[in-house]
Amino acid sequence: MRQNYNKYLPYIWPGVLVIFLLAAYSMNSILGYLVSFVLFIVALASPKKAILLLLLYVPIRPFLIEFNPSLRLAGDLMIAGAFLNVVWQSRHNLRSLLSFHVFEYGYFAFLIIGSFSAIVNRIEIGPIVLQLRAFIIFYLIYYIVKRLDIKKEDIIQVLHVFIWTTLLIIIQALIEKLSIRGLFMPEAWKQLPLSSKNRVRIYGMVGNPNVLGIYLGFAYFLFYYAKKYILQYNKVWMQILQYVTIGIFVLTYSRGTWIGFFIIALVYVIASRNFVLFKTIVMQVAIALVVIVLPINLLTNFIEDTSIGQEKVQNIQKFDVGGSSGFVDRVGSTFSDDTITGSQSSGRLFIVKKGFEVFKDYPIMGTGFSTFGDSASLSRISPISAKYEIDRTFYSDNQYIQIIVQTGILGVISFAVFLLGMLVALVKIKRSKLTKLMIGIVFGAFFMGLVYNLWEADVFTLLFFAFLAVTLNGQSKFQSIHEDLTRS
Repeated sequence: MRQNYNKYLPYIWPGVLVIFLLAAYSMNSILGYLVSFVLFIVALASPKKAILLLLLYVPIRPFLIEFNPSLRLAGDLMIAGAFLNVVWQSRHNLRSLLSFHVFEYGYFAFLIIGSFSAIVNRIEIGPIVLQLRAFIIFYLIYYIVKRLDIKKEDIIQVLHVFIWTTLLIIIQALIEKLSIRGLFMPEAWKQLPLSSKNRVRIYGMVGNPNVLGIYLGFAYFLFYYAKKYILQYNKVWMQILQYVTIGIFVLTYSRGTWIGFFIIALVYVIASRNFVLFKTIVMQVAIALVVIVLPINLLTNFIEDTSIGQEKVQNIQKFDVGGSSGFVDRVGSTFSDDTITGSQSSGRLFIVKKGFEVFKDYPIMGTGFSTFGDSASLSRISPISAKYEIDRTFYSDNQYIQIIVQTGILGVISFAVFLLGMLVALVKIKRSKLTKLMIGIVFGAFFMGLVYNLWEADVFTLLFFAFLAVTLNGQSKFQSIHEDLTRS
C-alpha cells in the first residue's frame, strides 16, 4: 500500500497547484482562509509535507495573493505548524532544540541589535515586528529541516515539486512575454507602468524578474542533479526542461542574478574540479540562446509590431514613451553615462551615498530596523527621511548598506559572523557534491547582497535555508542517500 502511495505521489503536486490557483481565482476570502487553515493542520501533522507545500506555494505566492489576499498568511501558518511539530517531537530533548551553530548566534545578535536600536530611536513596535518577521520566518525553515530525518524519498519528492512548480512558472512566463503582459496575470500587474528597459523583462508569478531569476537558477541546478544522478527521470525531458529554464532565466535580464549564479557555478566547478561541467553549462546557455531566447524574442517583436501590440506597449510605457528596449538596450546600458547619472541621483548609488551620511550620525548601533530601505520601511516614510532629504519610500537594493545604516558597526560584525560562519561550517564538513554546491551558493549570495535585499526575499531565503539545512543535517547520511539515489 505504501509503495502504491509513493508511486502516485508525484502526480498529487500538480493537483495541489490547481487547488492553489482555484482558491486564488475564486477571490473568496472564506475559501482562502479555509485553505490556509487546512495547510496549517497538515504542517502541524507533518513538517516534511509542509516543506514540500511551501516549495509549491512561496514561488507563486505574489500571484495568488493579488487575486485572493486571504491566502497571504498560508506560508506563515505552514511554517508555524511545522515548527510546533518539531518542538513537540523534541520536547524531551531540549539540547537538540537549543543546539545552534556559531553563524546562528551571529544572526540572533544581528536581530537583537536591529530591534534594540529601533526601540532606542523610538520606532513603532509594528514596523519592527514586520521586519523581524521578514528576517526570521524563513530562518525557521533551516531550524525545522535541520532537525528532520531526511530520507531518499524526501529528496525525490522535492525534485517532483520543483519540476511541476517550474513548469507552471515557465508556462505563465511564456504567456506573459508573448501576450505583452496581457494574459494570465492579475489586473494590477497588467496596468503596472514600466520603463522600456524593464518592459522586456519577464516578471513571472513571483512578480519580480530578479527573484524569478533566483528561483530558476536554483531549479537549473536541481534539474542537473536529477538528470545526472536519479535514473528514474527521462534524461531527454530533463534536458529540454533545463534548456527552457535557462531561456526564461536569460529573459529576466537580471544582470545581478546572472553574475551571482556564474559565481555559484564557478566556485562549484573549482571545488569539485569538474571542469567539464563548466563547458556543459556554457554549451547549454549557447543552445538556449539560439533555440529558446532568440525565437521568443523574434515572435514577441512580431506581435509588438501589430496594431494591438503597439497599443499594449504604449500603455505599459506610458511614462517612457519612445524609450528603446531589448537585450542590447537592457544589458548594454549597464555602465552607460545615463545609467550611472540616474543611479547617482535617485538609484542605488544615491542610496549608498545617503546611507553613509546616516551611518556617520549613528555609527555604533545604527538607526534600527524599519528606518532605511528594508521591507518594513516601505509602508511609510521613514522617521529619518526628512533629516536626510529623502522624499520617498524605497528598497535599498543593497543588503549591506541597509545593515550598515540600521545596525551600525555592531550589526555589521554580527552579520559578518553569520555570513562567514556559514562558510566555515560548510568547509569543515565532508565535501559531498551538495556541500560544494552550497559553498558556491554562499559565495554567490555574498555578491547578490550587493545588488538586492537578498535576505528579505522569500524565494531565496526559503531555498537557501532549506538547502543549507539538508547539507548540514547529517552529512554522512546525506552522502549515503546520494549513493542510494544513483543506484535506484
